[in-house]
Amino acid sequence: MTDEIKAVLGTGKTLKIGEETWVIVERDIGVEFVDWITEIRQYGGNLYLSLATAVIDAGNAPEARICARLRMNLGVAQSLHAALGNVIADALKPVDKSKAN
Repeated sequence: MTDEIKAVLGTGKTLKIGEETWVIVERDIGVEFVDWITEIRQYGGNLYLSLATAVIDAGNAPEARICARLRMNLGVAQSLHAALGNVIADALKPVDKSKAN
């Protein structure tokens, strides 16, 4: 039997999951642009995902600098997969020109 968990982002800095309200805490982490996936594998029911950003400085060798290492159980990975699929599908929909000015 599987219990369905619905997450709804509320106002302010909370996350509602089922009947519980979780406080969202942000660490002061800078934003990185991801250029490459450097690791993606599954082991022991967990997904391992590492991402890198390209750093090119004049006169230096180019770097693929790791900017995030994510570890998640397969349930979270499935939710991420579905969310990314929805966002990408929406972004790739053709523009409805009949509604243009």
